Amino acid sequence: MAVTVYAIGKMRYAPYRTAADEYLKRLGHYLTIRETELKSEASPKLSEAQIREKESMQFLGQLAPSTYTFVLDERGKLMNSVDFSAVIGRLLAQSTDMAFIIGGAFGHHDCLRKRANLLFSLSPLTFPHELARVLIYEQIYRAMTILKNEPYHK
Repeated sequence: MAVTVYAIGKMRYAPYRTAADEYLKRLGHYLTIRETELKSEASPKLSEAQIREKESMQFLGQLAPSTYTFVLDERGKLMNSVDFSAVIGRLLAQSTDMAFIIGGAFGHHDCLRKRANLLFSLSPLTFPHELARVLIYEQIYRAMTILKNEPYHK
């Protein structure tokens, strides 16, 4: 079973990188998680719609058909941490590969939204993409501690 977080662009802001690395280190106690950074397609020669489509196609090219795909999207489902941990627990019990997709500045194309098993929203607020990555790592870590009945969530 593989867990991969796919994101457009590199984490350039050092405090976010430090926080992400801390959660990745903590997650290593529970599972193997990979981080895959894809190239931004942002260009003054392309429209926002074209950028969205090109970046979404990059993500689609990375996903195996059987991978359970969480697409982080502002229009996605809001869940509390306990409900999120239940979804993660069910997938872990089935040894299902998981992918978490964090798009670029212009969001996702409908082709990627349609591929998603779960359109997932971290919040109705908008976050920088780098911070969204830290937040999803923290929530996966929180889910693992909930599943193991460890005190972090309290």
